[in-house]
Amino acid sequence: MIKAMRDGVSIIIPTYNGGSIFSQCLEEIARQKYNGEIQLIVVDSGSIDGTAELAEQAGALLKRIEKKTFHHAGTRNYALSFARFNKVIYLVQDAVPCSDTWLSDLEESLSGNSVVAVYAKQIPHDDSDAYARFEVENHSSYLGQDACFQYIESKESFQDMPYDEAYRTVRMDNICAIYEKEALLDIPFPEVDFAEDMAWAFKNLQNGRRIMYQPEVRVKHSHNRSAEYRFNRAVVNSIACARIMNRVKDDLSSLLIRDLISLTNIIQGYSKQIISEILENRKSSSKKENRAVQIIDVIVTKYSFSNRMKKIFLEHFPDNLQSRPSSFVMIERQCKEYIHYFFELIRKTYGVTAEEELIEILKQVIANVLGRVYGEVYAARMLKNNLTPEIEDFIDPFLKDV
Repeated sequence: MIKAMRDGVSIIIPTYNGGSIFSQCLEEIARQKYNGEIQLIVVDSGSIDGTAELAEQAGALLKRIEKKTFHHAGTRNYALSFARFNKVIYLVQDAVPCSDTWLSDLEESLSGNSVVAVYAKQIPHDDSDAYARFEVENHSSYLGQDACFQYIESKESFQDMPYDEAYRTVRMDNICAIYEKEALLDIPFPEVDFAEDMAWAFKNLQNGRRIMYQPEVRVKHSHNRSAEYRFNRAVVNSIACARIMNRVKDDLSSLLIRDLISLTNIIQGYSKQIISEILENRKSSSKKENRAVQIIDVIVTKYSFSNRMKKIFLEHFPDNLQSRPSSFVMIERQCKEYIHYFFELIRKTYGVTAEEELIEILKQVIANVLGRVYGEVYAARMLKNNLTPEIEDFIDPFLKDV
């Protein structure tokens, strides 16, 4: 292994078709007011848009891998073997530092606080749509405005924490984070498919180490994603968090595939009500059109044939169902409340009035709410060793491309 030095920082960026935003990232790194040496390591997964060549022009040590071999944890562990310095920053290709002291501020936060890692605050890109802006700003609000030290006093105290407090305790991300290299060598990123940063944080916190959230250090980072992606992401996130923390926020293990399909039908009908309200002031004769958010149709295309038939049956003959369990009634009510609350919050916060933009926000909100339910059902059953092949087959199509 290359001998470590003390007077510099190694920055590791995995890339794949980074585009113009990656160029901005490199430009901001180049203008840093930093007294030490900067080693830039880029691991590219087969870009065809000039990303790899751009990295070489910026002086990066470029390592090329095949796209199919990229792994959130494994690729980052591989890149660490080329780091020459004791301080290592992991950055994503579309995170853009917000000041010319970003690097020195990160290093100072790590060096002066007896922690093994520090992660930065995210703010949305200038071209973010309303939902993407809300997603980032709401998350930053959740993390808080002040620097925060995260640690676990004991295994027992962590188990006694309410879910939200426990999640906040182990929460971390590799959008922009600086690490002590020794800590990364001691505990590499666990070979999980998703949330390798959070899994790493949890292992270190269990070993008595501390990490820090530093909102004074900021990067621009956000994504204008499709509703389909946000649905899949919500499913995967619920499952990943359950695997790491060995708990779920809501135990939905009593819900069956039939219940998920029925809930999806109900939310489809609820979306029509909201769209009707959005369009109520339209003067044209199309005012009464019977529209629903398209994300429901996208979700259903991934059902098996038998489940698509079941959806049609449940949609047209709901009275033939047996009495729904209280858990179903509760989650139906909560879903509608969440959808209404977040839709109205985003609409009012960002002053959105255009019909198509409002409908797009509604699609994103519904995707996130429904995706979380699908994921929590899978995760709760997984933790209880009650994950049937039918549930696995039903959820599996939504675990791709995240």
